[in-house]
Amino acid sequence: MTNAAFKLEDSGFSREQVDALSEFMDGSVATKADIERLDGKITAEIAELSGEIKEVRSELSGEIKEVRGELKADIAELSGEIKEVRGELKAQGERLDGEIKAIRTELSGEIKEVRGELKADIAGLNGRINLIYWMLGVSVAGIVSLVIKAFTAS
Repeated sequence: MTNAAFKLEDSGFSREQVDALSEFMDGSVATKADIERLDGKITAEIAELSGEIKEVRSELSGEIKEVRGELKADIAELSGEIKEVRGELKAQGERLDGEIKAIRTELSGEIKEVRGELKADIAGLNGRINLIYWMLGVSVAGIVSLVIKAFTAS
């Protein structure tokens, strides 16, 4: 029995209680050999896990490289498609520019033609208006002469 056990007995615990506590403590306390054995197991587990981690890292590294390669290929493919679409858009833009220029030229010619027709129509109307002015002037002169003759003849 240890000093601690005697102190427990002196404190009022019975011998049976002290023995029971002593047996419990002997069964529960780990020895240095137990700790070394567990340390060995833990070290082995850590080594095993480290190996598995290295394998997973290696696999992931390979997969990451593979995905990067695929992404680079996809990017290159998309870049080619973008260039192709840009070329098509440029060609369509040039075609539309040509069509717009042709339409402008056509409309410009039609506008000039309509302007010419309007000028000719306006010139014809001006001639008719001048004729009407002359006819109106002659008519007014005739009426004025008749009115004067009517007042002077009596």
